[in-house]
Amino acid sequence: MLSKKISLTLSALFTLSLSACSSHPVYNGHAPHNDYSHNKRHVQNDSPRVSNWQFPEKNYRPINSSKLLSNYTEQLAMKLIENMNYINSNTPIAITSFVNLDDNLQTTNIFGNHLAESFITELQEFGLSVVDYKHTGTVHVTPNGDFSFSRNGREIKGYPHIEYTLTGTLTYTNRGVIVNARIIGAKSKVVVSSAKGFVPSFVVESLYPTRRVDGIALDAIL
Repeated sequence: MLSKKISLTLSALFTLSLSACSSHPVYNGHAPHNDYSHNKRHVQNDSPRVSNWQFPEKNYRPINSSKLLSNYTEQLAMKLIENMNYINSNTPIAITSFVNLDDNLQTTNIFGNHLAESFITELQEFGLSVVDYKHTGTVHVTPNGDFSFSRNGREIKGYPHIEYTLTGTLTYTNRGVIVNARIIGAKSKVVVSSAKGFVPSFVVESLYPTRRVDGIALDAIL
């Protein structure tokens, strides 16, 4: 099942990469030398800083782009599956928030949480067993909605047995975010799989609601 999924994903990613080449530069570890000024718009950035990192004001932003964060997590998930050891479809894996690569490794943000959520879907589609430890096991009915998730440890009735954890770090650059993902054994702390990827700043920026284009607040006209 895993090999079939990988084969189908490789074909889809090849098609995706061909279409992406005509819409925006591919990150290869170096800043592109081409002039994309004809495809730029003046963007005034009013988004809050992300751990002392701010979205580059003069960075390349495609006017129209279908690129989503899930496109990048799918590639990372495929790399993790390709070099994975000691894990099979019955191995419980927990996925935690990706954290900033700083002095305490305890800081995350919308991007780090979105990555974790996206990996839940990707690994499950690859046929792996994913543990959602934030599920309380009950339904909490309120006037604002019905909820079954919680980040309050006291509301979670017993944590399931977790053998491996998928997590990672975020490094911010002037063009986007470098993502280092890894699967780690809970007891041995051995890294049994790892993958590295790059997410352009315009994809990260799309997760944050406050932006101005040509002096107009986008969230004000939605």
